Amino acid sequence: MKIKTGILFISMALILAPVFGAAPVRIRKVGKAPNFIALSQDGTKAYVTSYADERFLEVDLQKKSVSRSVLLGGAPLGFAISEAENLALIACRDAGMTTIVDLNSFKIIADIRTGANPNSVAIDPRGYFAYIVDSGRTNTGTLHILDIRERSVTGTVRLGSSPFGIVVSPVSEQVFVLIGGTNEVWVIDPGKQAVVGKIQVGDGPDGIAVTPDGKRVFVANSRSGDLTVIDTETLQAQITIPVGKMPFGVTVSRDGKQVLVVNAGSRTLTVLPADLSNLSGESSSIDKGSTNVSVSPDGKTAYILSESENSILFLGI
Repeated sequence: MKIKTGILFISMALILAPVFGAAPVRIRKVGKAPNFIALSQDGTKAYVTSYADERFLEVDLQKKSVSRSVLLGGAPLGFAISEAENLALIACRDAGMTTIVDLNSFKIIADIRTGANPNSVAIDPRGYFAYIVDSGRTNTGTLHILDIRERSVTGTVRLGSSPFGIVVSPVSEQVFVLIGGTNEVWVIDPGKQAVVGKIQVGDGPDGIAVTPDGKRVFVANSRSGDLTVIDTETLQAQITIPVGKMPFGVTVSRDGKQVLVVNAGSRTLTVLPADLSNLSGESSSIDKGSTNVSVSPDGKTAYILSESENSILFLGI
């Protein structure tokens, strides 16, 4: 091990022993170039943005097929589910809109202007506000604060260059945004509508997730091939762990015990304990073009989305 600029780098190689025993299962024909995935609260359905054909999909995980879809505006990317209102809020980049879909009727109920190029969405733990990252058309981006029930933007915060990716702490309600242009995570106090911290991470931050207890934020850095762990109390990078080539999607299981990272370049899924009790990790092969992952409510199955295969891969964990 060695210490460098206050961040601990683990030089040991990851153990790439398979962690999955059962034969893999796939759902085919999941849209065209799907890029983001999230599960319903009960884990029976997956929701997916289908980038190339501009649709939002509902996938029945038991029947293993797309059950419903709705046509959106241009280039749908990140989205978030409001469990309280049973709504999906989807950032449609080329349309400059955040589209709200009622998950009961699976119809669009609102299109709200949220900047030039919205790309990511997160919802506060009470379900009142959504936070939309807009990369803009210049060198700086904007965070738009959206009142979900009023369907209106109530505030904005100026961001750095190339923002993409966002989470909200379920405890402090602080907002964490990836700033790709400077390899940072910016911390925003939504009440004050102000930036309260800037944290240096690895090269090319592309994925971000937070633990259910709000104590840690995990950032997947695609160009440096590692995972930065942020202590949310000190707002500092705690440790950086090598994972695989071009890590993109990252998520934490609902019980807070595991963090999963999709390594697109090495075509592996890395699984680590979220409490960092074991830093060697375990990995298994996944499909080419995989970009994002979600985990079943019981923490036993990972669902990995492949943009190039137009598929969802099921893996036991």
